[in-house]
Amino acid sequence: MTNAVDIIIPFHNGLNTVIDCLDAIVKSTRSGSYRLFLIDDNSDQHTHNYIQKWAEDNNQASVFTNARHLGYLKSANSGIGSGAAPYIVLMQSDVVVTQGWLDRMVACAETDNAIALVMPLVSADHWNGLPLPPGVSVVCMDEYVQTRFFGKTVDTVPQKVGCMLIRRSVVEKTGLFDSIYDLEPFGQSDLGMRLITGGFRTVLSCDTYVYQKGQIQSAEQNPRFTRDQAIFNSRWGSVFHREYQQFLKTDPLKPIRDELDCQTRWDPMPVIWQTGRTVLTHVREKKWLDAACQGFLGAMKLACAKRRLPSLAFESHTGKRRRLRVTYILHNLVVAGGVLSVIQIVNELILLGIDAKIVALFQDPAVVDWTRLYAEPIVFKNPQELLDRFPLSDIVVATLWTTASLADQLVRQGKAAQSAYFLQDYEPWFFPECDRVSRRRVRQTYARIPHRIVKSRWLAGMLAKEGHYTHQIRLGMDLGVFYPRDVNRNHPVVLAMARPKTPYRGFIQTIGALATVKMRMPDVEIVLFGDRFLKRQAIPFEFRDEGVVTSQDRMAELYSEATVFLDGSDFQGFGRCGLEAMACGAACVLTGAGGVTEYAVHDHNSLIVPPKHPDLFSEAILILLKDKPLRNRLIDEGLQTAGNFCHKREARETYEFLGRLHE
Repeated sequence: MTNAVDIIIPFHNGLNTVIDCLDAIVKSTRSGSYRLFLIDDNSDQHTHNYIQKWAEDNNQASVFTNARHLGYLKSANSGIGSGAAPYIVLMQSDVVVTQGWLDRMVACAETDNAIALVMPLVSADHWNGLPLPPGVSVVCMDEYVQTRFFGKTVDTVPQKVGCMLIRRSVVEKTGLFDSIYDLEPFGQSDLGMRLITGGFRTVLSCDTYVYQKGQIQSAEQNPRFTRDQAIFNSRWGSVFHREYQQFLKTDPLKPIRDELDCQTRWDPMPVIWQTGRTVLTHVREKKWLDAACQGFLGAMKLACAKRRLPSLAFESHTGKRRRLRVTYILHNLVVAGGVLSVIQIVNELILLGIDAKIVALFQDPAVVDWTRLYAEPIVFKNPQELLDRFPLSDIVVATLWTTASLADQLVRQGKAAQSAYFLQDYEPWFFPECDRVSRRRVRQTYARIPHRIVKSRWLAGMLAKEGHYTHQIRLGMDLGVFYPRDVNRNHPVVLAMARPKTPYRGFIQTIGALATVKMRMPDVEIVLFGDRFLKRQAIPFEFRDEGVVTSQDRMAELYSEATVFLDGSDFQGFGRCGLEAMACGAACVLTGAGGVTEYAVHDHNSLIVPPKHPDLFSEAILILLKDKPLRNRLIDEGLQTAGNFCHKREARETYEFLGRLHE
């Protein structure tokens, strides 16, 4: 199968997902069996330059650039003529493939000349998808379906498909996507119906599994949905409905779903959190009727609020493999910087070949939209259930002082061979000085875990004072998200984190400093983020309230828009926000207390001020606003600094550390 497949990937921005997609293809696909055609659908300059350089370093790849944004369907059509291989793969840039995926899909097509289109099983939650069971990674799921369903195919209609293999000879006759459609689901389904009514088969290859996060389009979210749906229904409404109902009736994926069937338990907390968040948003905007309606709808969902538990069949299967098993314990799986660090590491460990997973005692439903999860987390209702049903692991990793005792007990029970402690902050300082009991209880957890990982020299020094050796692995961030975005900087902007309810984040000093800046330079726009109810605080100047920012892309845009970024915290275990701001091209004013000094150097890549001195905060901000050469110099050095803190480097070092523990 020499160059038997042309892989076409249209993309528009989303650099971090494109990087994972391309890296997985190179790692998991036999060299010489394919050519890559990357269709840059008018991405920003940074994304274009990165992918162009990547293609130059990979002789199987070529980049084609659209002069304007055309969308996935039109971009895919334009890429068809770039190659001449007998098979074409059309792939969305959020897909992560698994080892040997392409050979299996081609083998599936070769079993019957009537097969025109082959799709893998995907993790996205729709009628052709097979969501990951709790505790299962995409890599382990692929190994499972290979073992259990090798060579099995299921006839179906394409819809919301992130990856499809197509026989070129067929689409050269029938055509690919009809340019009348704007959105992928209808363009894909229209193609499928043309193939099926033309006497061809469109099938699922049940022994191939890939990751696709997927997003559901709706008329409310995208007005083009209604238009495309009307066109599709006018052409295929009755025929598609018949095929769809037949699929549901026969339910050919039922044997697979039954084999992976999970027990469930009632878990109302995610619904309560999501409903509360939505209601509070409407209350904040004084939309009282909407708030009441959302509260009622949330209450109606409570009875059906179910949480899936790990599949016993899959647990039995995984016990037969010899892949290193590493499980991280999070107290709460919520939208927070420390949680993001854990998710990034687990995702990358999975791609590096480790059976890594996350267990937690609570999961905020917003996490699903916030980031990608290459393994479905296991969420237990209480510590005892966690101890009773914890998946057998070679290494268990505590991530907070509240999880250290659990990790210790799991080793004592034989559920894990070894334990490690991933420390991201000096946790005794989470409590006030007067609470000596709590501070002492936290310190005692450090001695319970034999192996400790920290991400800053400062934190290593703090633990060394208490007699604890640590292994330092510098923090990494996703540089495919945090980079200078194409935004207009037509007026000075000062961006600051403002978290009035969080101890040690210097809220009062931050507001005092910004009040001085606003008084001295009234044309400066102040932008605050970090709290849902900043408008209720006594803030003595006009500001733009960004609230709690859950989108990493939106956060990168805010950093990129900022002339100056201020983090006025009393201390930081590392200070992720400052490093993210540097990576996005903002000049930074930071407090030189804690792990910030791991990357921030005064008058080199930032201005460092002592904490709790709002007069010095404001003075530093005003200097940067007025001195453009200084500001540009710090920005350039900050960009260089941030380039050394990639999350993939952090994961590789973690992989090596865990491997040594397991030897």
